[in-house]
Amino acid sequence: MKKIYEHLEFARVGHFQAILESEGIATLIKNQSAQVGAGEIPFTEVFPELWVVDDNDYDRALKLLEEYQPPDTEKLTDWTCPKCGEFVEKEFGECWNCGTVRPGNALESELEPPGSEG
Repeated sequence: MKKIYEHLEFARVGHFQAILESEGIATLIKNQSAQVGAGEIPFTEVFPELWVVDDNDYDRALKLLEEYQPPDTEKLTDWTCPKCGEFVEKEFGECWNCGTVRPGNALESELEPPGSEG
């Protein structure tokens, strides 16, 4: 069994699991509920991890995930949460402070970091 991917957001790990399993590659997610330990355990130790069960499937799985490109990722930028005003890096789909989901297609021209107003 080999780890192929890890990320703070379980939804992304689950999405990649669905991609691989739809291609017949058996997977396992570790640390699915480990985020409750954040603070007690270093945060990087509680990230959800996607593992390929059969080592022989690893190279094919890696190629599938490398070929996958989420839509509009190049257009995403850092954003400001519309609910609490927190600055959030572009990689995150939810506000780390209040959990609000990123507004659809948050482009640089629409959302700017606090203090950058004109």
